[in-house]
Amino acid sequence: MKVSRLKEIELVTHGPNRLYDVTRELEDLSTNVKEGIIVVFSRGSTGTLIRIPGNKVEEYRKQLWDLVPIVGWQHPGNAYAHLRSTLLGTFLAIPVFDGKPALEDNLKIFFVENQPAFNRHRKIFVALITP
Repeated sequence: MKVSRLKEIELVTHGPNRLYDVTRELEDLSTNVKEGIIVVFSRGSTGTLIRIPGNKVEEYRKQLWDLVPIVGWQHPGNAYAHLRSTLLGTFLAIPVFDGKPALEDNLKIFFVENQPAFNRHRKIFVALITP
């Protein structure tokens, strides 16, 4: 196995609970690749990468408020953002078959901004690994 392609995705985000679709970038990376694995990693300790149906974004955003409440923590500021990131994850591995990510038709890959941020610069690193 070898790393065939690398890509850095830069996002300017607003949050909390904002979802940014990065599916197209992953599809573009896997074009003309028979088989492999896309590894996606979000730099930082408060962002999250998720895989959900594209038509469930609003519902998911609302449920994030209940997953880990914002208030009530001893750590001041953004403890909830760190906990959400820990629970949901900062890493995904997606198989590639016949030139595209092996996702069900309606599934999309999103970066989730958990911080109460405005114009925060985020980086997502993507590697395509092939035989």
